[in-house]
Amino acid sequence: MVLRRATASDAPFINQLMRECSAYRGEYSAILEGYLVTAEQLAVDEVYVLENAKEILGFYSLTNVKNCPELDLMFVADESQGKHIGTTLFDHMKREAASLGAKQVKIVAHPPAEGFYMRMGARKIGVKKPSGSVTWSRPILLVAVQGVA
Repeated sequence: MVLRRATASDAPFINQLMRECSAYRGEYSAILEGYLVTAEQLAVDEVYVLENAKEILGFYSLTNVKNCPELDLMFVADESQGKHIGTTLFDHMKREAASLGAKQVKIVAHPPAEGFYMRMGARKIGVKKPSGSVTWSRPILLVAVQGVA
């Protein structure tokens, strides 16, 4: 497996992975309606993919690193879940954020992912109320990254 910075050519595969993710079916599908990761976003944000034989198994996007870093996106392909892909991506995200000078990373979590983030050391600091097409509350979490090796 290779963990590397995403490039513009990865955008179609990242978008496909998001659309196929079973955690965003049903009521949660509204958050992804009309949303696409673009080449421009890949150039600005800290986006990393984990691939095996040129197939993207998962990715994360760290935004606003200079001010208040936020884990904007983190997806693992359904068939790759339970194989430590999420843990690998999350650990890398923490190291990357720390190397960029961050002390902590904010996460406005997808409700089904809250338990994963808590197991990874995040703590809940609040709740984001429903707004727009997002008709559900989302937990707001913080994870410390300073001193991560």
